[in-house]
Amino acid sequence: FTSSVRGAPVAARRASAARRVAARAPLVTRANADIMSEVGTVQLSAGQLEAQRYVASNRFRLQKDKGPTFEKRWAERKSRLANLDGFRFFTLMRRVENSPGGPPMAPSAEEEYDYVSLTIWEDKSGFDAWRTGEAFKEAHGGGTIFGFAEMLISSLLVLKGGPKPAFYDGLLPVVKPPPEDTPWKAVGGWRDVPADGVNPLDTDVFVAMNRFKVLEGKEEAFEKRWAERESKLEEMDGFLTFLLLRRDALKAEDGFNYSTLTVWRNRAAFDAWRASSANKNAHAKADESAPMFDGPPSPVMYEGVLALLSEKGA
Repeated sequence: FTSSVRGAPVAARRASAARRVAARAPLVTRANADIMSEVGTVQLSAGQLEAQRYVASNRFRLQKDKGPTFEKRWAERKSRLANLDGFRFFTLMRRVENSPGGPPMAPSAEEEYDYVSLTIWEDKSGFDAWRTGEAFKEAHGGGTIFGFAEMLISSLLVLKGGPKPAFYDGLLPVVKPPPEDTPWKAVGGWRDVPADGVNPLDTDVFVAMNRFKVLEGKEEAFEKRWAERESKLEEMDGFLTFLLLRRDALKAEDGFNYSTLTVWRNRAAFDAWRASSANKNAHAKADESAPMFDGPPSPVMYEGVLALLSEKGA
């Protein structure tokens, strides 16, 4: 294993990323009912980081005890996602309680989403090609994002309200090549995973997110802090992927305009990192700068099922 991604050492890559100037087409805002209308609407300053991934997610609240039914629908859907240009990683994430001794859940934990579908793309062009192409229609049972909800025959008995999408620029990627025996490498468009609708699917990965409400005008400083911090994540057993997520929206409806995303082989690997000196050192200077947050960070943890991974890793 080497800590390089695309041939560049991690430290050099972070330093280079800190010097990049973000380029974005002129903002066009229009009123419409398109559930993907926030895509491409984030406004960036000249000093903010350039996106190195694009991340699409869809958030779901479920009726009580409907998790296995929901997972079964996903397991049996038709998709050629893993064969598409620009695809890097997918998992369906089911929320779990935080680790004992870890940071507390947000006071509004009961309002959290139960499941989140998460797809990482090489860049926004791959995502755009997917959402406007035939593969999207096949997977969602029609021509719109609402097709997936309609595809669930008994959606009113499964979902609690409609899905809520969220899109992100992926910054500062750190990717560890997966082990050769990883069972969820993408060898086809979608995995064949047995699901009975009664028992939860086996967990493939563990995903930790820490969400931030960064104050207006502090975005560039926040990104710079992350670009310059020292991290030894890639040296930890069980580590797979890290991204700093920047919400691609004029205004995030939940206030969380940034989040970290860390993917681990299992929960034990995450807990070992959280208890390690590497974690403590990485967060040692977190409170030494001027205030830049509207409230404390909000952690949330997930078990990832139906994971798909490109040969390049996430």
